[in-house]
Amino acid sequence: MTALAGVPIGLASPAHATTAHATTTSQSRVATSEASAVYFISSSPVTIPGCKAWMNGKKPGPKVQGLVQTWSRSDCAMRLEIDHNQQIKWADSAGTGGDLNKASTHFHYDGRGYKARVCVNNLNNGWVKCGAWY
Repeated sequence: MTALAGVPIGLASPAHATTAHATTTSQSRVATSEASAVYFISSSPVTIPGCKAWMNGKKPGPKVQGLVQTWSRSDCAMRLEIDHNQQIKWADSAGTGGDLNKASTHFHYDGRGYKARVCVNNLNNGWVKCGAWY
């Protein structure tokens, strides 16, 4: 994977950003605030040693954004994948390194007939893992 640049926009993140948890489908969207159009997608986090990735949603849209966080001086890369009509596309990517740093992608369309997920890679130890489709 080549060097990746992140664009820090709309970094809505859970208070538990370093702890993964399971949710039900009915809990998959949690608003960050009444006035905010950006929300954390609680079914999206994927964690590997030193790195975590998750998705935010945005209204109006619907749109989705991938985010990545690093800790323990890890170099982390994340890719946002979009599936439309069973054709998976690598839509965007972001990367970061150091201690407790975050990076994000731009927002991408994620409406009817589309699914999205994030995959995270720890460039220091080779760990790679993809999250669930949303």
